[in-house]
Amino acid sequence: MKKTILMLAALAPFAAILAADKPEKSPEEESAEKAARVRAMATAYAPCTVNVRFRLKRLPDGSFPDTKMQYRCPACGDSGLHLSRGNDDDLPCLVTGFVIAPNRALVQDLALRADWLDGLEVVCGTNATPARLVACYPDENAVLLETDRPLAGARPLAFTGDATNKPSLFHLVTDADGRVKAGLRKVNREFTHYPSTGEDWCGATPNTFVVDASNRAVSVQMRLERKLNDVLPRPPSSWRSEPFAEREARIAALEKRVLASVLPVYLHIDEEKSGNSGRLFSFSDESRASGDVDTFGIALEDGEMLIPLNLDSGKIAALDKMEATLSDGKKHPLEFVGAFAEYGLFMLRFADGKTPAGVTPARFSAAGPDKLMRQSAYLAQPKNRNGKIQISLAPRSISGFKRVHGGNVVPNEIPESNGILFLASGEIAAMGGHVRSGGESWRSRTAIPGNRLDRLVAARNFDPEFSVRKGKDRIRVAWIGVEAQAMTKELAREKKAQGFLSADVGRGSLVGKVYTNTPAARVGIKEGDVLLWARRTSSERREKLETRDREFGIDMESLFERLPPSMFDRVNVTPWPKVEEGVNDVFTHMGIGAKVVVAWVSNGEKHEAELMLEQAPVHYRTARRIRNRTLGLVAADLTFEVRAFLKLANDAPGVVISKMQQGSPSAVAGLRPFEVITSVNGEPATSVIRFAELIKGKKDLTFSVRRLDATRIVRIQLKAEQTK
Repeated sequence: MKKTILMLAALAPFAAILAADKPEKSPEEESAEKAARVRAMATAYAPCTVNVRFRLKRLPDGSFPDTKMQYRCPACGDSGLHLSRGNDDDLPCLVTGFVIAPNRALVQDLALRADWLDGLEVVCGTNATPARLVACYPDENAVLLETDRPLAGARPLAFTGDATNKPSLFHLVTDADGRVKAGLRKVNREFTHYPSTGEDWCGATPNTFVVDASNRAVSVQMRLERKLNDVLPRPPSSWRSEPFAEREARIAALEKRVLASVLPVYLHIDEEKSGNSGRLFSFSDESRASGDVDTFGIALEDGEMLIPLNLDSGKIAALDKMEATLSDGKKHPLEFVGAFAEYGLFMLRFADGKTPAGVTPARFSAAGPDKLMRQSAYLAQPKNRNGKIQISLAPRSISGFKRVHGGNVVPNEIPESNGILFLASGEIAAMGGHVRSGGESWRSRTAIPGNRLDRLVAARNFDPEFSVRKGKDRIRVAWIGVEAQAMTKELAREKKAQGFLSADVGRGSLVGKVYTNTPAARVGIKEGDVLLWARRTSSERREKLETRDREFGIDMESLFERLPPSMFDRVNVTPWPKVEEGVNDVFTHMGIGAKVVVAWVSNGEKHEAELMLEQAPVHYRTARRIRNRTLGLVAADLTFEVRAFLKLANDAPGVVISKMQQGSPSAVAGLRPFEVITSVNGEPATSVIRFAELIKGKKDLTFSVRRLDATRIVRIQLKAEQTK
């Protein structure tokens, strides 16, 4: 043992000398060596790299087909998605390609269809040669182009490298201006593990050469991901190929099946009776006129249809007419079934309860991420064009997943809020959509996997607040019993709430009034408190409780004097805050009867409480009204928020003028909208019913009229024939 130790000690100086002979390189030296290697490789491989240039045809409506229109550029890092078309639709698309034969080049599969193209060329230097699509490589996310003559100035790649000799990735990109970007990077080793299959998948860098330590090409890489323990890179000659024409034929057959399941749907919404005037959001909300919506539905079993259209409760309440158009042009009436509590989806059914002949119910895939990985898929973005579905399936290869609303996991290939991802079997793997929420975020985008859709349809968990209604019942408002105003930074400081407000919470709302015996009063919310957020007890998703500034910043006197009476027929404006807006808009989207948690700040301390949303009392929009054509006005009962704004006692008589006809006897006499008629010929007008009784058959009318805190007398004399 001692001899061994002495021998090692004796050799130590020699080891130090050997180490001194091979000093470690400085970072600057390593960088210079790498740069020299990259320059040498760029010179060597430049003749093997080309640009592929193409243009897309416009569809009859002037739009372009639904395709990726982007490719991943390694020169710009993992987030480098390059345009194909740019901001100018007349510019051609440019992507990087690799020459593998005198008249053949490989390019990343951009999900193009042959009939979408209006010209395809391979560009080498200044030479452009027409090309055509001849094959695709499904496992490698690549397509093969072929030209009628050899590519001038190009040199085919020679794949002579050794895949076991420290493979690395080399990229070489030339843009439209002739600028060259090149780089060298290591193979990605970060991975995602899928427990059910035991597979590890990692991201890959497309549009790159795979080279060995001697700078010899091993293969080219077009994939966005790969198995971590996948086989070593292989040259394209060993890839599994498929004639491009066969893929086209397969997609055309799938399109026919999809068109048998996706039908054009027409909806009419009675805008005047709708609860609000919000915009319509859908996959294809081609509106023919106000309240007319052309969208589409997905056929289900038993004559039902799923409609991916995000209508709020007011729009659904005001649905007047619903019909589907079949391929023969015949229109079939539809009935409302219900809307889902969480998502911007609702269901209709054919009026006779049967699926018409020629319509094939869609099926949803029950497969999870593990089984969907690497499957061929096809993205459809249906559009309803005057009663006909326009659809073009774009091929995809499921290469990764993302977690979205509700913990759902969907393929990366499905765009949120727009599109349906079909599998080769015709099953729906995922669908873009919306999440039902409150206030500003009710249009928030998400996506839904097929297995979740299957459970949704089966469970039929419909929200009773989203249903078709009649009359004034269409305008329902959920509330907690407060009036709130917009917050400012100064108010936030004064109320000691600035520390609780953030980008997630928003600006908050200042409570100006709390009505007695309401949910807010019962949990201790007081005037001067600041509302922060609310969420359903069944969800962690918080909705901001914000109130916008009033649209019209003029005083009521100016409102009376400057705006013509006809103006109030065209704009939905009132001098008092609208009960259906602000924080109540958030609560209404959560639904009357919903259990929610509300957070607020009181004297610098944050509070949270659970409460149940109630239906707001009758308010101005839902107040009882009468129209008198002789006088040329519409009068409404005084409601709680109108009385509060005008500082009228709960038992004070009066009816409020809601509309006025220009040139009518009332307008000529000087009456204005939003004035209160408190009495007629000395008799108190306690309601619109009593007001109608007091003016019936009278020729001489004397009104006591209140405007804010001022009262005046207005006399109107009618002709005898006008009183009949």
